[in-house]
Amino acid sequence: MKKNLSPERAFDIAFKKYMQGDRKELYREFIEYIKKYLYERNLYPGISPREVDMTINPDPMLSFPKWIFERLYALLGEEGIKGIYNHKTWARVNELKANVNDVIRLLESEGYKVKRTEIEFLLEIESADKRISDSTAFKEGLLIPQDKSSVLAVMTLDPNPYEKILEIGSAPGVKSSLIQQLTRNKSFLISIDISEKRIMQQKKLMEKWGVSNVELIVADALHLPIRKADKVFIDAPCSNSGTINVDPSVVLRLNKRKLHELSSIQIGILKEASKLKTQVVYITCSLFPEEGEKVVEKFERNLVRIPNEGHEGYKKSRVWLRVFRTYPHKDFSEGFFIAKLDFSSPHFFQ
Repeated sequence: MKKNLSPERAFDIAFKKYMQGDRKELYREFIEYIKKYLYERNLYPGISPREVDMTINPDPMLSFPKWIFERLYALLGEEGIKGIYNHKTWARVNELKANVNDVIRLLESEGYKVKRTEIEFLLEIESADKRISDSTAFKEGLLIPQDKSSVLAVMTLDPNPYEKILEIGSAPGVKSSLIQQLTRNKSFLISIDISEKRIMQQKKLMEKWGVSNVELIVADALHLPIRKADKVFIDAPCSNSGTINVDPSVVLRLNKRKLHELSSIQIGILKEASKLKTQVVYITCSLFPEEGEKVVEKFERNLVRIPNEGHEGYKKSRVWLRVFRTYPHKDFSEGFFIAKLDFSSPHFFQ
């Protein structure tokens, strides 16, 4: 890839080549370009994207805007910052259409290296030159790319057959499909998302993955269209800072104002969900406490402790022992915040 390119132009070129077949290598080049741009921009604040020297290796300790670095360093420490790009490739066997052993054999026959995990249906895929989406299992809907942290979030919900479950922020449906996989399509899932386009995409994927008993609704989570459910699963709109290990450019889209706006929306969604007077699992893909601990502190009396040894929240929070976090440097997964609340008691948000 040429040196004198803006990140936007580098992305355009990489995407075109990606679509033409040279996919994984071009994506890797683009990610490395973004890392180097972030690194040099912080060394030399006035540098133009066109002046980025591709020969300099990015150091995570210096690769963030100052406010993000200071915030994350205080939370994660040096070990956490240096390991913030750690990640593995995770994929879930879709047990609605296949069993784990058959999918593993199919993947291995096509040259993929597969490792089992402590979660029976979750696999770690090791392959330097093959993408999951090129596999027969993916194309036939037998294998679904899903980060380990996302799987743990759905398992925290503990969905059961015949429950009426409200899912907020559902599209494109990866977590929806796992909810139904865990209940063998026997729960009744109401999935809402504010984007009609994304809901239509989810509809197609539900059909591909053999998911049924799902009602898809375009709706605003701040004004829920239903008032009764056995459980609520909130995948709240957030900064996606937890995906930094797969998309380092996420820090280019963040600022303090946006972070506080998202926090306000998240509090509003939880307040709306509290009106259903039932169990709620709240998650964000974020490394910031403003989208995690600080949000659920508003509902502290309703928190249900999640077993979290090794996955505790940030210690400066009052609720750090009751919530669950995944960390890129520890888990080689995206950074997720997970909390469980019970609004059936009279202690509601004030």
